[in-house]
Amino acid sequence: MEPHLTREQITNTTYRWDRIRGAGQGLGETCWHVFALLVAIRVFEADESIKQFIPAGLGLGLLLSPIGLSIANHIKWPIATIVSRLWFGVAIALAGMALSKSIVPFVLFVALAQILVSQGVPMLTHLYSNNYPANQRGSRLSTTFIIGSLAGIGFGYAGGKILDFDVQLYPIIFIIGVLAALLSSWACRKIPSESAHTLQSKHPLRSLVVAWKDKLFRNMLISWMLIGMGNLMMIPIRVEYLANPIYGINASNAQISMLLISVVLLFRVISTKFWGLLFDSVNVVTLRIILNTVFAASICSFFFTSNIWLIGFGCALLGTGFGGGGILWTLYVTKIAPPDKVASYMSVHGFLTGVRMAAAPFIGYTIVQYTHPSFAAWVALVLVGISIILFLPLRTLIDAKAGELETYPTSRPDSA
Repeated sequence: MEPHLTREQITNTTYRWDRIRGAGQGLGETCWHVFALLVAIRVFEADESIKQFIPAGLGLGLLLSPIGLSIANHIKWPIATIVSRLWFGVAIALAGMALSKSIVPFVLFVALAQILVSQGVPMLTHLYSNNYPANQRGSRLSTTFIIGSLAGIGFGYAGGKILDFDVQLYPIIFIIGVLAALLSSWACRKIPSESAHTLQSKHPLRSLVVAWKDKLFRNMLISWMLIGMGNLMMIPIRVEYLANPIYGINASNAQISMLLISVVLLFRVISTKFWGLLFDSVNVVTLRIILNTVFAASICSFFFTSNIWLIGFGCALLGTGFGGGGILWTLYVTKIAPPDKVASYMSVHGFLTGVRMAAAPFIGYTIVQYTHPSFAAWVALVLVGISIILFLPLRTLIDAKAGELETYPTSRPDSA
């Protein structure tokens, strides 16, 4: 950390450059979350055996995050520099996507981009914990998410129009993603940070043991696994439900990008600041239960109808849920983890997120292969419901944990 900067300057500098990083990430996420699958379906005519690997790439990356954090701990670079170089690798992977002429290398580059970007997640959470005061993290990160969402909205609409004009122009979309990743890489280098030796994760297994030693954390991970599995298994099925003519909708590329990118991101933008303020003031378990209910309503509205307006309403609810879900997923460990162990807790949370992200697409596609997207939706709703029941008794434990952390020794910006 730069010794000449005051705590206020560290906070403001982080906020300035993280918003720029967020803009680049918003465009990059659009490339691999929606356009990659759309290109696989419409350009390469990929079947289920290969398509399911596209949304699983980010999960695989998070699955590897404890190992990535352990490697970073042995590097002498500042944390922000490591994240910057990961984003440079993402740019190379996106260039590989643009140059791919067949499905196998295309999928490999998609997976590589997601694996690299996910390694930076626990490190960024550690930076937020160190550089932002505790009562401002949700509000400040929500602004970053809003900027990323706005970037994705415009890019999603323009990209859909490009594909409708000529689907073979798909490399243009990923070249724009390359430029966005380079922007994020540049911005990350400007964020004040300490050496990666402060990440407290010298051995990946040591990080994983944390989950079993902290009862509250363990119970939250179990409950989170259920909502995560139910929600994530339906995300790629949304593209399939709209794009595959056998389900009777057969939406155009522009309609799909409008619904799953522009509408979702618009409502993420509208709701994100609200969720950020709630995160700073409300019990995180209560917030998680509210979000579970929103995601359940989104699934109902999307998959139990073929009416495009009701599907659009489901996308609006999905975006609203994402507005709070992104903040809660990124920051909730800062409410339950000792300050010097935030990255370790986040790597465990990321690892289990990786498990469900890697498994969920396979489960979703397997169910759809033998039944219908609406049946997969019922399975998801049952998982979400069980998760809500398991979260309910954890609210009082969160309040008790907050009291413990108030007396925990810390040198963070909010310690003054």
